[in-house]
Amino acid sequence: MTALQEINQVYSCALECEIWDQPVHHAAARVFVLAATRFLRALGEAQDSEVWRKPASVLRRCRRLACTVPLPSGHPVLRFGESAHTLATAAARLEGIAVSGHIEGLLDATASLQCFVEEDADPLGDCARDFLSLDEPHDSIVILADRVFTSVVATSMAENNVSVHVGTHAEMAGRRIYSSAVVVGSPTWIRPGLLNAPRAKNLALVHHDVFREAPEVLALLPHPAVSAQVTRAVKRSEPFRSGLSQAPGQEAVDSKQQAGSDSLLFAEECTPAEEIRASFPQCSSDNQRRSVRDQAEAHAAVLADGSHVLLPTDPAARILVLRMDDPVGIRVEQVSASTVGPGDYLALRHRSHHQDLMDRADAILGPDAARLRAVQAEWKEMLWRRTEEHPRGLRGVAAELRSRGAVTANVGYWVGSWCIRPRSKDDFAVVLRYLAAGADVDQVWEQLRRVDSAHRSAGQRYADDLQRALTDASLELLSSAGWCTASPTGSDSPTLIARIDDVLPGTMNVPLHALCRHRTTEDY
Repeated sequence: MTALQEINQVYSCALECEIWDQPVHHAAARVFVLAATRFLRALGEAQDSEVWRKPASVLRRCRRLACTVPLPSGHPVLRFGESAHTLATAAARLEGIAVSGHIEGLLDATASLQCFVEEDADPLGDCARDFLSLDEPHDSIVILADRVFTSVVATSMAENNVSVHVGTHAEMAGRRIYSSAVVVGSPTWIRPGLLNAPRAKNLALVHHDVFREAPEVLALLPHPAVSAQVTRAVKRSEPFRSGLSQAPGQEAVDSKQQAGSDSLLFAEECTPAEEIRASFPQCSSDNQRRSVRDQAEAHAAVLADGSHVLLPTDPAARILVLRMDDPVGIRVEQVSASTVGPGDYLALRHRSHHQDLMDRADAILGPDAARLRAVQAEWKEMLWRRTEEHPRGLRGVAAELRSRGAVTANVGYWVGSWCIRPRSKDDFAVVLRYLAAGADVDQVWEQLRRVDSAHRSAGQRYADDLQRALTDASLELLSSAGWCTASPTGSDSPTLIARIDDVLPGTMNVPLHALCRHRTTEDY
């Protein structure tokens, strides 16, 4: 089949596809999700405090998994029972210390979670299986927000006599056409293109009946001339009712929570984006004095397999990318992390690219590595102490360096562990004079040049190793699913290569060790 024929097949399927918005009503699940939401909203900014950070994180995770993973509530991978115990312990510990209203809210959420666990219900899975039973499940797909759970969900489906492929949103943007597809999770956490050109004859958007917004088909392009043909409506189904008519002992609580629509979840709530943002404070441009030295401003990029990566805004930070459209073939290269965006393919591991480079560079430097690293650390430590002593912190030191002749004064980057030396030797000379280091500029510059050269060589060698490790099978998976893994020589863990599907708006202050590495919401 030619590429043009494949495109025609996709659009023919899209014209015939019926999209169903399928809410699911399960009393115990609804009570828990709304109780957790009410508690988290009441906490507000207190979620980031030392007192509430852990309970809030545990509760957000449980709420998100309850709404996005079609598994029995008692399944061990969800850890709901363990989480309920953790929350109950936290409530007992905070009794008499924290605000009583918050304690009461936490106890309500904990009790409703425990009730949901005891029922061991799988309302989202029941609904998905019911929809798939109308067609041939072997030619269907269940779509999750995160690849972490695809295998266990596929096993659970098979144990309930439904053998079906389970994947991520990216697999509904490829060439394959499915007879039926079920997308599980928040109706607003769906790529617009998935609904504009669905690769399935029947598509169900399965979610708990706790969300305020309903899914809709948005135009991919804003101009009326090109978007006028996007007229497909999303059909609303009656709620799929699962489990007991009412959770035991929860009648009063449930009626209180359903009194109005104010308790329903907004678009941002209960999504992976919420979890990512909640893990780090928002970056403030007015906060130039950081309480933690090795931090950086970063964007969060969501990958095709549902995981994510934190990309620094500083152009000096580097990352490995895979160039799929190079005229001479597949090419792996290092680029500035601040320049990548949707559609780019990143090479990531569970440790930062910077740490990989340091280890490889030290091997190149050999016995001189420790001495040269000490030279690198010395001037940075002296500069950091100046920022600590200066009443205006980083901004004040930068202003003084400029007044002494420095063309650039990127002090925030210079004091971090990512930096080896400033780009300009003249600027570096200004820094050493400002610090009264008494060192020979030429000698120190040459030593740091060796470190920088070792890093560049290490990056190129790693890129070459990775390129050699790519197989035809891995590239085929990358093309169809948006991600694959490869195992370069000497790596202690596989490297993930994944396409960036989205970059979340806004920035965050994150530790350097969290940057440019493969992360999932289960890491928090």
